[in-house]
Amino acid sequence: MNTPLINTVLSLLFIVTSGFLFTEVPTSFLAILAGLSFLNLFLGKFYKKLNGLVANILAAICLVALFVLVGVGDTVKLFVSMMLLASSFKLLQAKTVKQYQTVCLLVFFNLSTVYLFHQGLFETLVVSVLYIVNFAVLGYLTSPQSFKAANKQSFKTILLALPIAAFLILFLPKIPAFWQLPGPKLAKTGLSEQVNPFSIAKLAESDDLVFRVEQQPGQPLQAPYYWRSLIHDEFNGSEWLISDILKSQQFNPIRRTITQSNSVNYQVIAEPSSSNWLFALNFAQSDNSDVHSTYNGLLKRKGNLNKNIKYAVTSSEAMLSLNDFEKRLYTRLPKTTNPQTTALANQLAAEHENAQGYFNALLDYFNQQQFAYTLTPTPMYGDNTLDQFVFDTKRGFCGHYASTAAFMFRVAGYPARVVSGYLGGEQTKAATLNIYQYDAHAWVEVFFDEKWHIFDATAVVAPERLNGSLSQLGDLNESFNDNLNFGLKRWSHFKAINWLRIHLEELDYKWTNWVLTFDQESQQSLFDSLFGNKSAWLTPLIVIGTLLLSFTGYFFYSKRPIRSREPLVDDITKLYLWAKKQGIEPVDTNTPLQNIALIKQQKPRTEAYLSEFEQIIIEVRYQQQSYNQNRKNRVRVLLNSLKTAK
Repeated sequence: MNTPLINTVLSLLFIVTSGFLFTEVPTSFLAILAGLSFLNLFLGKFYKKLNGLVANILAAICLVALFVLVGVGDTVKLFVSMMLLASSFKLLQAKTVKQYQTVCLLVFFNLSTVYLFHQGLFETLVVSVLYIVNFAVLGYLTSPQSFKAANKQSFKTILLALPIAAFLILFLPKIPAFWQLPGPKLAKTGLSEQVNPFSIAKLAESDDLVFRVEQQPGQPLQAPYYWRSLIHDEFNGSEWLISDILKSQQFNPIRRTITQSNSVNYQVIAEPSSSNWLFALNFAQSDNSDVHSTYNGLLKRKGNLNKNIKYAVTSSEAMLSLNDFEKRLYTRLPKTTNPQTTALANQLAAEHENAQGYFNALLDYFNQQQFAYTLTPTPMYGDNTLDQFVFDTKRGFCGHYASTAAFMFRVAGYPARVVSGYLGGEQTKAATLNIYQYDAHAWVEVFFDEKWHIFDATAVVAPERLNGSLSQLGDLNESFNDNLNFGLKRWSHFKAINWLRIHLEELDYKWTNWVLTFDQESQQSLFDSLFGNKSAWLTPLIVIGTLLLSFTGYFFYSKRPIRSREPLVDDITKLYLWAKKQGIEPVDTNTPLQNIALIKQQKPRTEAYLSEFEQIIIEVRYQQQSYNQNRKNRVRVLLNSLKTAK
């Protein structure tokens, strides 16, 4: 057994697997895991293993580090980290074939945990390659002839399994899991239940995809796209919150009369998330069984959060009325806060008697008072942050303007609320919109004339922000790139990198659309499109038929003659079979050369072919020459010539 090779390969598998946890587990703990793998590489090079006592002490230290660095708040991350740690120590002490086989089994579990956090096409391809390598190590342990040959055999096995896996995914009934782990905190969201922009000094750091939107033929969506997700109805003097009253209303059925118009249909594919917020335009409703349509036209997700979800949405403009309780809810404010902004709001209200006039006057104020849009605002602290923003700094992003405007509407007596979500989206060639974390946005909804109106001061401060993604905002391009994490988006001003990024996005979209969101409804749609109204009985019939064919094929495959790995054995066997058909019985106790001499005597016309065959046997078996491709081809020609010789 080539122990250094096995140690090296398994250590590299652990290093790559740990790398997938880079965004989930503290870097310091990942450094410990990487250190253990490098220690294994070092020891394996010298055919040594850790002393038992030293290993136990080291394991105790690492276990303490695990609980301190990873913590117990997220049990999924804790158990994944614990399994990686235990597997690394198992490899450090493995000596026998059985122990290395146990490590390979643990590697399979560790590789599978990657899908708890990453389900994209790139991660799937990399993990598939790691599966192949781990299968190769497993094969190499039982038959240590060539690691290259073991990899080839492993690759063939995976290829053979692919159509079976595809068949099972497409046709196996999709039933809920009997049990499941709690959903890991997968995605970083640009949204929060609290809107308090005044202490923020830097915005737009993540280019993670949040969701995609598929537009339906003949129903193009009209920009600007305000993707609603959260409503904040309570202002405590410094930040906007979701009140307990509003939370209790979220899951109540719609009981009031709502007149809907200008409906438009589309589909949304949302990425895994740590929250149940979903995204839609205007007053939205969905018939998806995993989506709840709320009282305020928002959408919430039910059940498992750690997978992509695809849902159809109908959005429309809603005409409704507010009762007295709702009017009080959306106009209440703390008694003494931000006196300068309060005075300004009262002054504007006195100058404009109706809501529409006040609405326009507020927009004009933000437009004419030299306000600016920035991703790096000046942090503000204290009791009257709105006053500091309106009268001192005048620089901020969407949260600053939404907080201020909602406050000023309420001071004037108009029902208003802050809404969080995303604005815009990047249009792709596939007629889809990609919305990223940096597109997170906040705006105001103010109620008058029996409907909620969007008020967004961004429309006058940075109007180009309304018709695209934040990444396409030319004036902020430099600060936007500076604030981004490392990734292709950061370098998309280079044409080649942007081309690569766009094409990778399209591939990932197809992967998400065809594979990750393939649920029970998609499966039923596929059956209906394939079999029409016969799908109820034709589908199980095809499944049973395919399974019978598969088992029959496997039965005959297992009964096939086993090819020998020794050179020329199969060819000599073919020669004997031909001889038997000619009425010549080779003697079992004879050598191949003796039997060839026997055949020559009884078939003298084939002597030339048999002599050449005999010479190849001598060269390969007695002179230890290679049974190369030329000799293999020549033997094949000779055997065919014997069959046609008279």
